[in-house]
This record gives sequence, structure tokens and C-alpha cells, in this order.
Amino acid sequence: MDFDAAAARLARDQSKVKGRRVVTLSDKAKKQAEFQKKQQERLRVERDRKRQNEQYQRQYMHQCERTLQEKAIGPARSSLLLQPTSIHGDGDKIALPPSVLETLTSSAREGDDMLVGGNPWTFRIGIPNPDYSFPASPLIQNLIPPKNDAGLDAKEHDTFSDDSDDEEHDDNGKEAYLDELAHKYLVYTHGTVVEFTQEEGHVGVPKHIAAALLDKKNRHENVRHIEIPTTRTVDPAAKSMVERMENDNDNVAMTEATIATDGECTPGHLAWGAFDIPNIQLEITMVKLPKGRGCTLTPTQEAVRNNFYGLKDVKMVLEQSLIRTRATLSAGDVVSTWHRGVRFDLDVSKVIPTTFRAVTCINTDIEVDIGETESKTKENHTNPQPHQDNNEASSGFRLGTGTALSSSSTTTASLPGPLKTIPLESLLPEPPVEQEEGVCTVQIRHSGGGGKRRFAIHSARVKDLFAFAAAIVNQNEDSFRLVTRFPRRLLNIVDARDKTLAEVGIQQGQEMFLMENL
Repeated sequence: MDFDAAAARLARDQSKVKGRRVVTLSDKAKKQAEFQKKQQERLRVERDRKRQNEQYQRQYMHQCERTLQEKAIGPARSSLLLQPTSIHGDGDKIALPPSVLETLTSSAREGDDMLVGGNPWTFRIGIPNPDYSFPASPLIQNLIPPKNDAGLDAKEHDTFSDDSDDEEHDDNGKEAYLDELAHKYLVYTHGTVVEFTQEEGHVGVPKHIAAALLDKKNRHENVRHIEIPTTRTVDPAAKSMVERMENDNDNVAMTEATIATDGECTPGHLAWGAFDIPNIQLEITMVKLPKGRGCTLTPTQEAVRNNFYGLKDVKMVLEQSLIRTRATLSAGDVVSTWHRGVRFDLDVSKVIPTTFRAVTCINTDIEVDIGETESKTKENHTNPQPHQDNNEASSGFRLGTGTALSSSSTTTASLPGPLKTIPLESLLPEPPVEQEEGVCTVQIRHSGGGGKRRFAIHSARVKDLFAFAAAIVNQNEDSFRLVTRFPRRLLNIVDARDKTLAEVGIQQGQEMFLMENL
């Protein structure tokens, strides 16, 4: 009996211990399960957030592409990749294969608005980045959906208005898109088409397009280290002729010279070995650029040495060159103009509107502004008092005359009148640096140099402007007048001494005056 009772008691004790153990194990399992559930929920929320961000970023890119009306013109609406060859032409007109024309005309018959109505056919021409993956731009990566999760679909489709004067909102909205393009391509520019005669799989590029694609300054700093291979288009027939005569050096030299000089320089025709071209496929994408309203062209150092500032009616010459040779303008491009057999190259430093940093020049009026070369800018900042007493004063040119002025004696003779020393401290103070509204940066040029100063156009008067100009050359205010270049406007202190700068037509931004002696 005692043994049976002890055994029963032991069984009861073991059962209680086992029951408590089950409860303990159940609590641990429950806590672990809850932790795993929270972890999975956190990972799910993170995945959803990343998915929503990426979806929003792709929607943003798609909206920008819709604004530009991007159109893939490759097979089955894929990207069109073509091998470049060199062609003749002074502008931005490329040559495409006939299959592209068939694709475009087929789309036009289907009622594609981009291809009907007389709209110019413009293209983005770029070298794809082999290491690109979306999103690459930090600006795109930092895009997050708005709190209402409305996305971009709630926004109206952007369209270009020929009469729109305010593109500031679009500029801010497209900055991330342009930065993503700078990562997607090693470099890109824009152009139109001259003819559809290239061999299938090839695209003809003129010299200016090739130069823009090979210019490192047009590339984003993150991809600038990637080398773009170059080559020159060689006529197969002439090449085989050279190979057959490779043992005769004189004949080879004569044949190579013939290759370089034979053939007509007709735009669109192949230019055998004329200039370097990228030895890599180019991506051609059809886009609709906004119509240009203005541009700033900065002459190169070589153009300045060729007396660019001595040309008469240079603005008219430039506008005619743009009409004749250009269909698009992209920031960073180089445009060329000819005057009496002399070529002048100018960098496109700005286009208006600046939304996509590229505009079309067709069926629009573009106001051309001449920018200042880098050396001139440095000279004006380092030489606020350019008047010198020796005969080593820097030379300059008076716009429209081509007359070189290289000595201080010439400078003194060009500005007659009694000397009058005006200390800069006595001039009207410049507005605060942080003030931008209602401020114009005025640059004064004369034969010996120049200077630059900021004025508040609604409070500063004409006499203050003339006092600054007189302080530069140490002359009386009534011994000269100030003249703008394009269009030509005269400003005399006698006629408008007490008028504000705004009243005489000086607007916010930048203005340059030339000094002419009376």
C-alpha cells in the first residue's frame, strides 16, 4: 500500500512539473512567434515603401518623358541603336536608314500627333552608359511620394505653350530628370534629320554632333572617367587600294591624300576620314523639344583672336547661321558661323526656356545674346582699375570697328577731357549680396578694359551709373556716353541724369555698356 501511494504521488508530481514546462515552452514560442511576425511585418512595410518609392520615381520619369513626347523608333518600339559614320554638314542634321522613315510614316498614318501637323522631327542622340541601372541619380533616389499618395497621375499632362513666359516651375521639376539622363548616357545631344539614306544599322553624324559627343565637358563627372573609343570612317574601296600599294610609300601618301580630299562636301553625304567619331553605338530617341525663345552664345578664344568683336551686324550673322544650319540648340553645343571666309565658333552656354536645356530653332524667333569669354570675365574681376601709365596695357577691340587698341596712350586719346579722380568709396553703395530682386549687374567696357558693379534699378539713377563709369577711366561724366550693343541704345547723362535705371529701360539681370567718347 505504501509503495502504491508513493508511486501515485510521484506520478502526480511529475505531471505537475511537466505541465509547468509546457506552459513555459508555450510562452517562449508565443513570444518568438510574435517577434517573427513583427519582423516580417516590418520587412513587408519596408518592401512596400521601396516599391511605392520606385513606382513614384518611375511615374515621375514617365511624366517627364510624356512631356518631351519621347518615342522609341527601334524594332517593336525598342531603343534604336546605330553605329555612327561621318557625314558632311555644318549643323546638327543626322542621316538615318530608310527603315526609320518607314516606321515614322507608319506611325503618322496611325494618327501620331507628334508626327503630323508640321512638327519638326527632332532626336536625342546619346551614348548609353553600359553600367547604368535605374535609379542612378541621387535626386531620383531621394524622390518620395506625397503624403496623399496621389502620385503623378493626378497631375495634368504637361504641354509646351508657345506663349508661356514662366518656366521656373518646370525647371525645378525637371532637374532630377536631367540628372538621371546624365547618368543614363555617357553624353547626349540633339539634332534633326537631313535624309534617310544611310545603310541599315548605321547613322550619319556631322562634325558638330560628333564633337559634342566626344567633348568631356558635356559629360557628368560620375561618367567622365569612362573612355569613349573613337575612329574615322574609311572608304572600303580606297582602303583596299591602299593595302594593295602598301609597298609603295609615295603612292600610299598620294592615295591617302585623295581619300581626304575627293568627293563633294554635300550635307548628308559620307565624309571619309574627315573627323573623329565615336566607335560605339548611338541611341536615337525621338523627342519634341520646346520652341526656343532665346540663347546665349559665348565666342571661343579662337573666335576672339579672329576679331569676333570687330564684326559688324554680328547678331544678324548669327541668327542667319542658326536658321541655315541648326534645327536644335543644346547647352554645351558649339555652333559655327562664317564671315568673309573666316570661321567663328561659339559655345551654347544657355537656352531659353531652360526646362530641358535644349530647344528647337524651327518656326520660332530666338533672341541671340553674346556671352562673355572666360578670360574677359577674369580680367574684369582682377582689373577693376585698368588704367595704366605704361605702354603695356592690355589690348582690346571696339565692337563694330575692328580697331585694335593696345597702348595706354591710345586709351587716353580715345577718351578726351580733363582727368577727374573719383574714389570708389564715394560711389553709390551696391545692394546687399543676398538681394536679387530688382538688381542689375552692369558691366562697363572701354578700350583699355572695364569694370562691373551691381545697381538697384528702382533707386539707382543714371548719374550713379555714369559716376561708376567715370571712376573706371578717371574722366568727367560728360566726356562720354554709354551704348548697348544689340539692339543699339544710347544713354547720355545730360538727357537722363536724375532718372532711375528702370525708367531708362535697364531691367533686372545683366547689362553691358560700351563707352564712346563725345
